[in-house]
Amino acid sequence: MSGSLQLYEFSGSVWSNAPKIAIEEGGFKKGQDYDYITINLAEGANFDPSYLKINPAGTIPTLIVGKDTFTDSISAVAEINKLAPNKPKGKVSGGAGLIEEIHGAAIDPNATLLLATDDKDREVKSNGLPKAFLAGRQKALNQFSQSPPAEFKDFLNKKREDNLQLLDFYTGAPDEQTRKAHYAQGQQLWSSVGAALQGFVADALTKNHQGPYVGGSEPSEADFHLITWLARTITNAGVEPGTNVDDAIKQLQAKTGASSFDDSIKLYWETWSARDSFKNAGVH
Repeated sequence: MSGSLQLYEFSGSVWSNAPKIAIEEGGFKKGQDYDYITINLAEGANFDPSYLKINPAGTIPTLIVGKDTFTDSISAVAEINKLAPNKPKGKVSGGAGLIEEIHGAAIDPNATLLLATDDKDREVKSNGLPKAFLAGRQKALNQFSQSPPAEFKDFLNKKREDNLQLLDFYTGAPDEQTRKAHYAQGQQLWSSVGAALQGFVADALTKNHQGPYVGGSEPSEADFHLITWLARTITNAGVEPGTNVDDAIKQLQAKTGASSFDDSIKLYWETWSARDSFKNAGVH
């Protein structure tokens, strides 16, 4: 490997976990081969113009390798694997297509975190992380949009308006029509998550029958994305850390409205939860 990796990340960022797992699996040495630079999403630091100059989309993660910048987890993981002392041993036919499906907007784990499904869920989110996260972002967006560089003005104003609309849903008193429309979005998201788990996810885990991973007996590049998505989806379903695998899957079924999931999903979660890279990266 030539040069060191700089990964802009945040512990609460779902997609930061994919390159973190890739780094752990790849055999890189912290401080020698890579460094983490924390961008606090809960304080809206990703909207600071100084960060937008690095990643104009204001998203996390961002990977810098020498003069090259990779501004999404898909390209970041691919680059990390290319440079890794230990390449992923698992091989997947059509892995790129699977990764794209995992990142689909219809099953976005950031959306399942922030959108409520009913009045009870709205109350929980109003008194928990989602509202606090949105409030922190709003404070930063109000500040950074006051006199931003011209190149970021429209972007920051749009982000400020969109974030405020969602924050108002949790801090204000939305009427019944607004609540129903919001809940319909949240319910559709979770329904799509259930369909994905019963569909392409189960298909990917069972098509070769050679091991618990998509890559067979060893993880593949696609696995780094799939476990990242599954872990955050399970957390968003209300599963507490340390919950045993059977109860975790039951809660996930209840949240998605699915009658059952293939046993391969339970095995996948159980296997990854015990893996050192998963634990070292703090995936949740």
